[in-house]
Amino acid sequence: MVAEWLASSCKFYSHPGVLLKDHLLGVGGLCKNYLEKAGIEGDIKEAAEIIGKCHDLGKYTDYFQRHLSGEKVPRELSQHSKLSAVLSALVLDERLKSPQLVGMGFLCVASHHGAINEIDLLRDSGGLNEALLQRQLSSIGRKMPIISDELDELDLCELPDIVRSFDFRDFAKRLREAHLSLCWESEEKRQWKNYYTTLLLFSSLVDADKRDAGKVPNLPNPRALKGEIVQSYRKRAFSRPTKSKMNALREIIFSEADKRLNELLNSESPPRIITISAPTGSGKTLLGLHAALMLKDKLPGDPKIVYSLPFINIIEQTHSLFEDVLSSYYGTKPDIITLLKHHHLAIATNIHPEMDLDRQILLADSWESELVVTTFEQLMRAIIGCENSALKKFHNIANSILILDEVQAIPMEYWRLVRDSILKLSDELNVRIIFMTATMPTLFKGTGIELIQDRSHFKQLDRVNLILDLDKPVTSEEFAEKVMSKWKDGSSALVVLNTVRSSKRVYWAIKEKIGDGAVGLGSELEVDLSGKTILAYLSTSLIPKERKRRVEILRDLLKSRGNVILIATQVVEAGVDLDFDMAFRDIGPLDSIVQIAGRSNRNWRLSSAPVYVMRVIDDKGVEESKKIYGKILPEVTRTIFEGKKCVNESDFLEVMEEYYKQISQKMDIEEHPESQEIIENIKALKFRRLTNFSLIGEENKTPVYIAFDDHSERLLQDFVNAVKEWSDYSNLEEIFKHRAKIRKLRAEVENYIVEVYKDRVAQLGLCPMIEGYDIRVVPRNSVDAYYDAETGFKEQIYGHEKEGPIIL
Repeated sequence: MVAEWLASSCKFYSHPGVLLKDHLLGVGGLCKNYLEKAGIEGDIKEAAEIIGKCHDLGKYTDYFQRHLSGEKVPRELSQHSKLSAVLSALVLDERLKSPQLVGMGFLCVASHHGAINEIDLLRDSGGLNEALLQRQLSSIGRKMPIISDELDELDLCELPDIVRSFDFRDFAKRLREAHLSLCWESEEKRQWKNYYTTLLLFSSLVDADKRDAGKVPNLPNPRALKGEIVQSYRKRAFSRPTKSKMNALREIIFSEADKRLNELLNSESPPRIITISAPTGSGKTLLGLHAALMLKDKLPGDPKIVYSLPFINIIEQTHSLFEDVLSSYYGTKPDIITLLKHHHLAIATNIHPEMDLDRQILLADSWESELVVTTFEQLMRAIIGCENSALKKFHNIANSILILDEVQAIPMEYWRLVRDSILKLSDELNVRIIFMTATMPTLFKGTGIELIQDRSHFKQLDRVNLILDLDKPVTSEEFAEKVMSKWKDGSSALVVLNTVRSSKRVYWAIKEKIGDGAVGLGSELEVDLSGKTILAYLSTSLIPKERKRRVEILRDLLKSRGNVILIATQVVEAGVDLDFDMAFRDIGPLDSIVQIAGRSNRNWRLSSAPVYVMRVIDDKGVEESKKIYGKILPEVTRTIFEGKKCVNESDFLEVMEEYYKQISQKMDIEEHPESQEIIENIKALKFRRLTNFSLIGEENKTPVYIAFDDHSERLLQDFVNAVKEWSDYSNLEEIFKHRAKIRKLRAEVENYIVEVYKDRVAQLGLCPMIEGYDIRVVPRNSVDAYYDAETGFKEQIYGHEKEGPIIL
């Protein structure tokens, strides 16, 4: 029985079979190591170690030990977090005499099983019940003759006196002093410092607690990532580069940036912030990695590199490139101790062949790898927020090198928030920053030292021309007719609409016009495609697995210069390495139009390629662009284009600078309320008000699982069974393993999920996957009724056919 190992009155446990003393020593040691790795010394490092050693002191009560043995004990008495927070705060006060660290320590320990609590908790006596607290302290006091030996081993010899002399009113006064000390800080630099220090302490504690409880072993030493790696790869991969104007320009840009980088790194003080502004398709990805690796070589402490991007499909592409780069240098494929791909669809399964999945996931979620490729969303939720699952990686961001690629893709309402939070992170936690983009937004200009100083590179480009046809709006059907009138058999075209509905209309209209000569990517490709046109569709109405498959197929088809027309929404904008002969775009923000232009004649194979820009309206005459982007952004774009029939690529930099200038003024980006509110909550340490922060705007949608094929049907059943089995486990080891199993299955489930508007889901009456998960299911035998193999989840729309409303 579980009670047997608790039979002795001189042993105390944190978890079944785990001595409490050992757990506290382990967590305290990890917290100390994390802070040292982050380059933090002095009182903050000591505070982290104290918090780690004290975070479960409340488990010394008889109430908790009896609860652990399986005995029924009133929940309020067996709870340990608040009692541990009290004892942590008192030790911090005794040793460091810092009201601010006392307050931070109390919040971190009291909240370490969930989200960081509001700072106002300190003002309100920590939310403590005096009578309850006294009963718990008395329980510890009765065992003090036995506990004191363990406290000596923990170097917490002052605790017996603290417990014996505890005065609730005096302690509540100390918490109020901590509250005032933190809240009355008026200097902005100190406010950000307090915020990041709290996150650092909290992150170290929750990660150390989970890692020690999960018995995660020490990692083998990672490969030393050297500054020469990218140059070595370029010599091998491009030893015989195809002669082209674009390759020549890429070489010039890389050489110029490398020369400037070496000058900066050989100076007395390497720059904290670097910007790389280079044209689309000019090799920024390799250049950014090269700059980070060279910087890493020069800096002490072996900083990790975090490469962040806006979209998952770009992450897959970038991770694949980095795998090639590292494999070329080392001769073997890197494991995730060296290179990690981290997003909600990716689950680590290859850290170490002898390591259990649950331990692998714990390490991956903490970004223990040397080079991490992730999304802006994952990065920013690790910096802005209060949830322990997102913040546990924060201590590994300290003292790192952060790359933000395609920074213009961050929603404009959050530009100031991202800029300020990243720059303050650089100041407070020694983080080096590399901002990369083809078109640097106004708010990020002047934040760092630019590697590519010669702006004439933009003027040399003549790959595309924007052909502007904006005077008269067109319907989806008229837009499709325009595409067919300009596209020539034997060439490829990219067609981008603003809404899923208009993109599907255009897809079916084009397919009807091509007739039997069109082959949709939703079906199996024929062996003989001669004389056929591959018609492809991409939007969020397709399951992620199918979107990824189509991008890979399209990449191969375009390389072989097949007849391809891709109709898509904005999912193809930033970073997707596809190269079409021409493009068509419904009007939208100018930076989005430029991004689409970057998928046309990307490698400068043609003398020049057209990108047609039009205004698409729905059946009621409403412009589709305003449904997605609002009124301001499309109108500023039209203002920039006013009086022009054509804009050459050589003028993109100039028009983009004017565009960013105008939208910054019209949207008051510097004082945008979305950023302003979050920044004020950060400076006031209002952690719980950051709970729902996300760069991705919350939509009124419900996830719907599409049992698309036999594998997805089996996966669904495996996931449902795993969730139902959850209550069968009580042993900590089994719980960790089963949680990892569910986590892995949940990530695989995401590959078959589309987001559907809630009112549409209500109309369809789809059943929930399982209680506790707000996911509806389209079963395998009903897929054809709800999901089209070519265009994804079916919408009620008015089609191009004459019979009126149809389901597509």
